[in-house]
Amino acid sequence: MNSDDLRRELALSKFFNGDSSLNDAVQGLSQDEKKLCIESAFEQEATRLGIEVWELTLTLISESPEELKYLILEFHREVAEMVEMDWKEYCKLNGINE
Repeated sequence: MNSDDLRRELALSKFFNGDSSLNDAVQGLSQDEKKLCIESAFEQEATRLGIEVWELTLTLISESPEELKYLILEFHREVAEMVEMDWKEYCKLNGINE
């Protein structure tokens, strides 16, 4: 499992443990069905908040606003590298102020 998968699993766990109605909803489901239900609810929550799933993931796993800002910048750096775009150009294009 890579670091992105671990982050996602941690965020899903925090999300699930913080929502008693979701706990009730998945009672009696198989592990696979339970996982799908939790992932779907997680994605719906991101949509409800008007943010991307990766943003909700980072919000849930961060311990402070400073750490969240750092994680978001690291996410964007990885994207810039993947698309082979100059970091300053990427920041300008995406409205990122370092």
